[in-house]
Amino acid sequence: MEEKKTTLWQEIKICRVDETNYPSDLKKIKDRPEVLYYRGNIDILNEHKSIAVVGSRKISAVGAKLAYNAGSIIGKNGFNLVNGLALGCDAEALKGALAAGGKCAVVLPCGINEIYPKSNQWIAEEVLKQGGCLISEYPEGTRPEKYRFVQRDRLQSGMSQGVLVVEAMEKSGTMHTAEYAKKQNRRLACYYHGLLKYSTGNNVLENLYQAAVIKTNEDLENYLCEIADIEEYTQLSFDFV
Repeated sequence: MEEKKTTLWQEIKICRVDETNYPSDLKKIKDRPEVLYYRGNIDILNEHKSIAVVGSRKISAVGAKLAYNAGSIIGKNGFNLVNGLALGCDAEALKGALAAGGKCAVVLPCGINEIYPKSNQWIAEEVLKQGGCLISEYPEGTRPEKYRFVQRDRLQSGMSQGVLVVEAMEKSGTMHTAEYAKKQNRRLACYYHGLLKYSTGNNVLENLYQAAVIKTNEDLENYLCEIADIEEYTQLSFDFV
């Protein structure tokens, strides 16, 4: 008997910037993509608020637990969890959200016909099975070149209302996402650097970026309440003659 194809190989769809299912907050950034390629349910990004949970690939045992716990709390509270499926913080946060029954959006640095890294393909499968989506600004066949990871970072923050950094060194790629978050006026938060081993980036975020500092689950819940209270404003344009 022929084996049934996995969820991952469902149809690739296209969403253009002038279509109603294009993520509304992503429309507002200056360097938005004109086209998104996706699998799954992209509508979740307009139906619920989103938090990008990011961090370094190299993480401590405490960092892994905090990422998983943050993902779980975000999923239980009905927020979408957004990140790039990277090893370390990203993967642990996705696992936590999925275990809690939450929905996730994964932004890929390559064509959506492949998963990077391949070792996290099973997580991508679960994202789709639970009603989430995989998104890329690149057409099929595009390779994950180094500069595309930085380009991907602007989308993670751009389609989210808040960005939470779990654990990051000052020179890590995670700091690009934090920089985009500030430029895009997203609510930036990070776990307190004193809790973690690889946290020079967290220290910078606390002192120079004025990020909200998360030390406890209560702090995280308060941060989520702030995101939930963000009001949506429709920008009106007028034609003058």
